[in-house]
Amino acid sequence: MCYNDYIMNKIIYVCTGTCKAEISEEQYNDGLTKCGGEGCTLKGHDFAKRLKCSECGAVYNEKETHSH
Repeated sequence: MCYNDYIMNKIIYVCTGTCKAEISEEQYNDGLTKCGGEGCTLKGHDFAKRLKCSECGAVYNEKETHSH
């Protein structure tokens, strides 16, 4: 992970269950840390930290490399 990854991309949190909810880092820091989606396979589980590309909108894990 390099510094440019955080400039070009933003940190988001996602549900990896069936609802695929996506929340901002601010929402997560304000206490929204678990999925509450009715019918979601991971309701009640923690959101997963991801990066979102500001250029194409791709969502990927911090340990992955994303390029165009």
